[in-house]
Amino acid sequence: IRDRGVACRRSKSFSFIIFLVFRHCYSTSMNVKRPSCFMASKRLTGNHRIPLLVYYVSAVVILVPSSSLASMEMGRASALNPSPLVSTGIKNLGNTCYMNAQLQCAWHIPLLRQLAMETKPVDPSSLGNKEDDESSNDTDDDVDVDVVVTTKTATVKEESDAKIALRELFADMKLAASQHLPAVAPRSFCMRLGIPPMVQQDSQEFWKLLLPALEQESITDLYKGSFEGYITALDGSGRERRREELFLDLSLDVGKSSSLLDSLKESFGEPELLSVEEGNGWRPEKGADKIDAHKGSSLIVQGLPPILQFHLKRFTYDWQTDSMNKVNSRLIFPSELDLSTICKSADGEDTTELATTYDLQSIVIHMGKYGMGHYYAYVRPDICSDTWYRFNDDNVEKVSEAEVFEDAYGGAAARDDSSQKGKHGSVLGRLFRRFGGQGGNSYGYGGSTSNAYVVQYVRRSDRRKLYPE
Repeated sequence: IRDRGVACRRSKSFSFIIFLVFRHCYSTSMNVKRPSCFMASKRLTGNHRIPLLVYYVSAVVILVPSSSLASMEMGRASALNPSPLVSTGIKNLGNTCYMNAQLQCAWHIPLLRQLAMETKPVDPSSLGNKEDDESSNDTDDDVDVDVVVTTKTATVKEESDAKIALRELFADMKLAASQHLPAVAPRSFCMRLGIPPMVQQDSQEFWKLLLPALEQESITDLYKGSFEGYITALDGSGRERRREELFLDLSLDVGKSSSLLDSLKESFGEPELLSVEEGNGWRPEKGADKIDAHKGSSLIVQGLPPILQFHLKRFTYDWQTDSMNKVNSRLIFPSELDLSTICKSADGEDTTELATTYDLQSIVIHMGKYGMGHYYAYVRPDICSDTWYRFNDDNVEKVSEAEVFEDAYGGAAARDDSSQKGKHGSVLGRLFRRFGGQGGNSYGYGGSTSNAYVVQYVRRSDRRKLYPE
């Protein structure tokens, strides 16, 4: 609240609000029946006006949208250090929070943002005949205009609707961030892609479907990785089957493990036994007898992508109740992820430590239960800094790393009442929650059903490429 007050005092708009509140609350002609101030119920005189004025001013500080406060704070920081850019938010058009969260995670990676905003070059030879035909009846100036229009039309045809939509949205976000404008509205993005704004969808599925739809390998390749699936016979014959499996993200179980690393070891560690005795033996070829075998998957260093996204499978099917439920179990994950103990190297090639080291870049949070809830994101714009922001649609707040993990891990251990002290424990904090401030209990910050759904890391060896100076 102290930081927010500083930001507001430096804002002309806030000074004007204070002036209006002062003039109204200090007036001796207050309407008793229909008071404008939410605590005014009678005409006050003398010394009673000053304490109430302090209360009103405090309430105004609290009720100023935190997105505006964050924009003011980011504006001052940008004046001293223009990079990195920090988004001013994306408006929620109804139920588009799932989309907004993933887009914020992607936009804050400079290389990805740059690639998304690129326009495909046009081959001039493909336009030659048309330009020549048009130039026969036009002046030189008209020809230049027609060439520009023709080039623009050809460029649009070469790009997918998804790429055009993403480029336009990212450009709007960059303009808003660089000029400290309000949050952008993704209406054009939704219209181009046929996204119904009032229908809630899955955040992970949205991004996994959007990447191929962009039809731009330079973006998809940032997320594309591979692991090796294998089955090996246990009869000593040496028979085996190996296959490369491509992925855009890795889905991990939540309920069986307490940490992301443990879940990775479950998926890519000890193989599963296919036993003839238990009725699930492996048949090496058609017509052959089933034999005992090991079936498993291996992460290969050479198959790791620059951006590694983990999908935490918190939505599971309950066979007893015949329904889908959400798993809110606690799952911890590090800010620095070392995969050297899990990955194997292909053909015995030497790999550097940086090739298996990842830094936490962003987290998509889901709050609620299956079929309904809310998504928002935590993002670290500068991967070399511990400065985090919470992007809750058009509400942008700077938060500490401790707050990020407290909200993202989930589970009862992260919901200790003492952990809430300093955030909403003061009188002003309680007023902030009561009178509609963003970030209260209704938004799940620290709530029992808010936890990480998608966790995104960037490879340390690709820092210079992903975050060009």
